[in-house]
Amino acid sequence: MSSSAPSESEIYDRQIRLWGADAQSKMSSAKVLYVNITGISAEILKNLILAGIRAGIADGRPYPEAMAETPTSFLSPAEDEKEDDDAEKGDRDSLQPETKRVKRMSVAKAMQPHVHELNPLLEECDINEDDLDSIPGEYFAKFDIVIASNISLDEAIRISKVVTSKGGKFMLVQSFGFHACAMLDLGPLHTFRKEIGKDKLSDVMNIKPYTSLEDMAKIKLADVKDRWHKNGPPLIYAKYRAILNYFAQKKAWPSQENEEDFVKVSKSFFKEQGLDENYLGGENDEELKCLSLTATAEVSPVCAVMGGVLGNEVLKAISSKGEPANNILLFDGMDGGCKSFVLK
Repeated sequence: MSSSAPSESEIYDRQIRLWGADAQSKMSSAKVLYVNITGISAEILKNLILAGIRAGIADGRPYPEAMAETPTSFLSPAEDEKEDDDAEKGDRDSLQPETKRVKRMSVAKAMQPHVHELNPLLEECDINEDDLDSIPGEYFAKFDIVIASNISLDEAIRISKVVTSKGGKFMLVQSFGFHACAMLDLGPLHTFRKEIGKDKLSDVMNIKPYTSLEDMAKIKLADVKDRWHKNGPPLIYAKYRAILNYFAQKKAWPSQENEEDFVKVSKSFFKEQGLDENYLGGENDEELKCLSLTATAEVSPVCAVMGGVLGNEVLKAISSKGEPANNILLFDGMDGGCKSFVLK
């Protein structure tokens, strides 16, 4: 006699006991959109799918090229090789009539079956394969939380304004070598209850101070200070802003090929932001040259740790249980520390 399939409450029993039935109910009804799959966002996706949170993916970049150096267990090396074989076949077929050519797959399409396989209880992962700048704001507003990676700051601001105006949350995250930075905009109306002891929560609180992503971007680096950073911003944040600035100006990420140009543009950027052009230090611009080499490098342990931290931030944002990070998270893989920093 075959036994009946376990119910949803039985499958998520440990989570319900940990977070409570109300929090699990909010998680089950929430939906998170991942804009561009990277090592960090793949980690967040994995953690939240297993927790029962539905997902959507907006990533029209070509697969497997866009994921060639991305550390993720979703797509195995064997699958990459298969796609490469298909690509080679497509190149051969390009000499044949148009009807025989192989259509390239997007990252979103490649990820879709693996997401469903990870948690079959959830509905099929919604995907969008359009170019990011052509996706209307109404699409992003359908999701409770949007997590974006490797996009321009202007595009991130556009999306965050739409999402937070509808009560949603927005997170921009990127790793570069042994470092990672996340900018969090939970919206002006986000409330939470702080944990003040075992099974005890505070009264409802608001985020103070609240700074939108658009306002964060407007703050000059010279004005980014606190009691531990009296002479300027944390170095990891300064590095991330230099990377974003270069992409905004050149429409390309820093790399070995544009090393000298990146150094020149970044030094000018630091001066415009009220900092010394050699703010990152190093002789002969070594720090900036090194940053150009690691700007798109994704290190698996860095992605795993930062993905776990941000996954927890998503759970807190959805459940309104626990004090959220406000509004910058900085991870340093050299010492393993993840610190929050407030832009205001």
